[in-house]
Amino acid sequence: MVYITLLITFLISYSNANNITFEGFGNADISGFSFNDNSSYKLYKSNGHWKSSTGDFGLHECLGTVRTDKNNKNDFDVYCKYISQLNDYFIIMISRDSEYKESGAGKGLIIETSAGYEYLLQAKCSHAVTYLGSDYFAMQKCKF
Repeated sequence: MVYITLLITFLISYSNANNITFEGFGNADISGFSFNDNSSYKLYKSNGHWKSSTGDFGLHECLGTVRTDKNNKNDFDVYCKYISQLNDYFIIMISRDSEYKESGAGKGLIIETSAGYEYLLQAKCSHAVTYLGSDYFAMQKCKF
């Protein structure tokens, strides 16, 4: 029985070996222009805290744009820099289009890293976020 438990634990650990999850929370500021044709162009800025499934934690800052066309189709393109407790960092590009507008889901790609996160470079991620006023709770699950 002990061997079966150890085998199951090993298989679960091995199957998750190339995955990492980031959880973050913070405050966002979105400001910009709305136009007569119901389109808009807004700047997105946020900052907050994060932790990972590997035990790392730190601060993050995000900058980007939120565009809505006259047909109410959205594009969300944001870059976030995560800095760890060891001063290592990575930058993730997060994008979302109208298809995922209501769900808060999108895609991410890690586009730059310091030496400590080099193994994450070009990792593809799923992204989910929910807002409560200007505060947000986000999660990225990345495969590398």
